[in-house]
Formats: sequence, C-alpha cells, structure tokens
Amino acid sequence: MKNYMIAILFLGSMLFGYFVSEYQKKPVEIITFEWKVQSQAPEQTPDYQTLITFTEKVKVMSQGRLIITPYPEGVITKGAAIYRGVKDGTTEMALGWPNWWLKENTGWAAIQSGPYDFMNIDASMLYFFEGEGMELANKLSQPEGIIWRPAWWAGMEFGILSNTKIEGLKDLHGKKIRIGPGIPADTLIEASGAFATPVTPEEIIPLAGSGLLDGVEWTVPGATLKMGFAKAYPYLIAPAVWQPSVLADFLINKTAYDALPPDLQAILESAMKDYTLTTTLKSKNIDISAFRNFVQEGHDISTWSKEDLNAWKLASDKIYKRYRDESEAFNEIYESKMRYKAHYDDYYTTFGAYD
Repeated sequence: MKNYMIAILFLGSMLFGYFVSEYQKKPVEIITFEWKVQSQAPEQTPDYQTLITFTEKVKVMSQGRLIITPYPEGVITKGAAIYRGVKDGTTEMALGWPNWWLKENTGWAAIQSGPYDFMNIDASMLYFFEGEGMELANKLSQPEGIIWRPAWWAGMEFGILSNTKIEGLKDLHGKKIRIGPGIPADTLIEASGAFATPVTPEEIIPLAGSGLLDGVEWTVPGATLKMGFAKAYPYLIAPAVWQPSVLADFLINKTAYDALPPDLQAILESAMKDYTLTTTLKSKNIDISAFRNFVQEGHDISTWSKEDLNAWKLASDKIYKRYRDESEAFNEIYESKMRYKAHYDDYYTTFGAYD
C-alpha cells in the first residue's frame, strides 16, 4: 500500500511538471492599444513638445501596451472639430481649450477662465482637482461619450500684440483682433468696440499689414514668441484681463477608455497629471524668460489704466449676466466657481503674499 501511494504521488508530480512545462511554453497574448491624440497646438509650442514626452512616458510605463501617437494642430481634426473627433472616435484623445467647445454646450465657456474669476493658477487648479470643477466639466462631456480632464494651466495670457501702438481701450475701437471665442471675445467687443476675428495660427503673420487683422491675442509669452508673432505685431498691451487663469483640457473617448484594463487606465491618469504639472511649470518658466527677451528686444509695452480695468469689469459683468440668463449649465458652473473663489479669497486675505 505504501509503495502504491508513493507511485501515485510520483506520477502526479510528473504530470504536474508536464502541464506546467507545457503552459510555460504557450506564449501569453499581450493586447496592445493604439491611440491618437490630436493637439490644438502647433508643433513648435512648449505644450506640444511636452505632449510628445507624455506619450513616450505612457509607452514606457505600460511596457508598450498603450501607444499614443501625438498630432499637432490641424493634422487630423482642427479647431472646434477636435471635440467632435473625440466624440465620434476619429481620435481617442485630444488636447484643446474648454472655450472652443461652447457650441457643443455654452457651459464650456464657464469652465474656461474668464475675466475676474480665478485670478491665480493655484486657485483654478484647486477648484478643478479638489473642488467641483472636474465633476461639473464631466457633467457636460460624459453624455457626449467624452471623459474630461484638466491638461495644463497657461495662467495669465500675454495680452494683445498689435501692428500699431495701443495704449488703452480707446485705441482698440474698430480694430480687428484675433481672440479666442466665448467670454474673451464677447468681453473685448463690449469693452472696446473692437471686432473679434477668428483666424488660424498660420494666417496670423501673413495678415499683418493687410488691413484684415490689426492685432492678436495668443496665449502666453513663450508660445507667442516661438510662433514669431511679435515680429509682425511689435506693440503689446498687457495683461490679458479677459483670461487670467487659462487652462487647457484633455478629452478622452469614453468607449476607448473603458476598453483599457484597470492598470492602463491608472497609467493614463497618472501620466495626465504628470503632464499637467510638468507643462504648467515648464511653460511658466519659459514665459518668464520669453517676456524678458521681449523687453530686451525693445518692443513697446503698454498696460491698462485704472479706468480701463473698471471698464473691463463692467463689460465682463454684462457678458456674464447674458450667459447666465441664457444657459443653465453656464450658471451652475459660474456660481460654483464664485463660491470657491470666495473661500479662496478669504483665506488669502490673511495668508497671501505680503511683499
């Protein structure tokens, strides 16, 4: 009996070893996901260069299981069509600006920075990551099959570069200015009597001196100077009071996201947050150097008078009221932001900068 049991155990171990060996010989199937991310940014801008780094990090962290190919401005989809491209699955991701999506829902105009809302990057970052901001943005996007995430914060934009000297609002009357859609453009029109001209980046320099474009608002100093706009439009009036804490956004096709296994979803989420921090800090550092270069090259710089700032405030209040009256979604987001701003301002009245 004892020998019989030993024989059975020996046979069992042999069979177990055989099956383990055969299993180890069988290759494990690795599923690879290949995505496209369409950026709003031209290839030479800092935020596109960090997007390339983002895709490289995702590839490394996922051990090649999630491959995201970046595309600069206009390659697959362009402008506001970026949103619809993610919605219909033409691209799995996009990097854009919330106010570009306002034709999809006016509420997006409240997601983007507007005049006299969050005046600092940190207030806006806190609201979207720790307050209601991300939840309310996804309330707009998820019924469209899109997941929304903050991308990076440009902060205070450069101002208006023009081909003639601009010293205040009065000098903008009747001028044709390239400016982003929504609250920024509507406030500029209301405050100054200028015209908002929606032109593409590649048209901006050729239109200088043509009479068809007098000035351009284009994000921050680093991106503006890399695009070469300051050579064609050498006069600046700053800052961009219409967008004091500008943020970009990631759009992700929900079906594509849900198809990822949990570990790849976690890698993607982690990489997006890394992109946020890296791009925000790197771009702001570039902006400081770029503005110094702008000054050293002798460009003419004007700033808004107190009277102009009061006029901007009155104009923005009027525009906000119009949007709030017309859109329940806009009003919900706007009120949420103002509640958060009140708490933030109360705290920083005591704990803000003292110099």
